Amino acid sequence: MDKITINRPVVWKAVVTDQLRKELGQELERAINRLDMEIQQLEFQAKRVLPDLERQNLKRAMDMRQQLEDEKQKRRQARERLAEQMQDVANLETGEEIARGTLEGLTDVSVGDDLTRILYAEIVTKDGIVVELREGRLKP
Repeated sequence: MDKITINRPVVWKAVVTDQLRKELGQELERAINRLDMEIQQLEFQAKRVLPDLERQNLKRAMDMRQQLEDEKQKRRQARERLAEQMQDVANLETGEEIARGTLEGLTDVSVGDDLTRILYAEIVTKDGIVVELREGRLKP
């Protein structure tokens, strides 16, 4: 066998531009709005379900109230993290490269190949357009 095809992770990086900052801000804003709606739904559930449950079984009502409060608290904390990320996005330097995610790609490996070079790949985009393909980690 002369070669074999393998899967490898491909890091997606993006060059920071005003457009990217705007897109990231909008994504974070949508996520924050979604969390706000979930918190409102939990509050609505509490108002709708708890009064009846309190009349039937006070212990279950107290447990349910605690569960709802715990869920609301988780969402509030997630919302705070997203708000911090919005601030981080605003502070990104134009031209800086940031990791956007990891994709998978196929590559051929042959006898004699430098595996450390082959196993690492990057796609760099600028405003959604691929501007560079890299293989192998950069040496410090």
